[in-house]
Amino acid sequence: MLATFLNAKRAASDTFWGLKRLPWNFDRFEKLVFTAALSPIDQYVALNIAMRNDAIFEVSYAYWRIKRINKILEIYGEDFFRGKRILELGSGLSDIGAFFADLGAEVLCLEGRQETVRLARLKHRKVDRLRIEQHDLEQDFSRFGRFDLLIHFGLLYHIPDVDGHLSRCFAMADEIVLESVVCDSTNPEKIVLVEGNSNVIEECLHGTGSRPSPSYVERIAEENGFLVARHFTSDLNVDRLFVYDWEHKNDGNLGGWRNRRFWRFSRTKYHEGADRWTEPGNPSRITTRPSLKAI
Repeated sequence: MLATFLNAKRAASDTFWGLKRLPWNFDRFEKLVFTAALSPIDQYVALNIAMRNDAIFEVSYAYWRIKRINKILEIYGEDFFRGKRILELGSGLSDIGAFFADLGAEVLCLEGRQETVRLARLKHRKVDRLRIEQHDLEQDFSRFGRFDLLIHFGLLYHIPDVDGHLSRCFAMADEIVLESVVCDSTNPEKIVLVEGNSNVIEECLHGTGSRPSPSYVERIAEENGFLVARHFTSDLNVDRLFVYDWEHKNDGNLGGWRNRRFWRFSRTKYHEGADRWTEPGNPSRITTRPSLKAI
């Protein structure tokens, strides 16, 4: 009698766990079917992206990349890129750099993690004019030379030495687009070092990051002779995950991953479409177009 009861209990348990795993098994079956016709390399890349839980593989990140690409195209136009030399820092899977290489630019992507570099190279191996290299971006990267445009997305808050890092960036290009998490402060001297998790693929490489205020970043740009164009606009927002048009409370909030800002820095006279610009060497001269909201 006891044996019968135990067998029934075991069978019920097996059935329960089988049903619990059914969605996972179906998802696995679906992935295998849809990738079966791919080449071995493309199948490897597709399954890596589909089956890993890291944030950079999430659909929300893909949507976020599209939003930022759209902003670059809005600023420069698609005809700008042919023949230009572009540097993307902290490129992750290098999807943004690959896009502009496909538009005709010569693109160098620098990424800190060898694991990500390997996957990015495989994913974009057929894209011409694209080079992807592993480099610790807390170290000097000026040896890679000068570029027409520097793309700096999702990196600055993973860097503890913001001043030194940005000074290198401003020495390497006359056009820079940069977006970052920032702290909620209008103090141009405000920056907070924060602990990160170096084991997480999209966090700081050595365990320490930072949260500068937006004004801190702008001050460094101006000290290096750059105009500042703010693009703190809702078209960059991804639901409530990543928000660019938030209003300052000056409460020192570190922003989590949510509170972000987007800039174009350049040596040109005026930035069409931006809501605000400043003159190099004169941080106090800030002009706001009357038809646009001052942030």
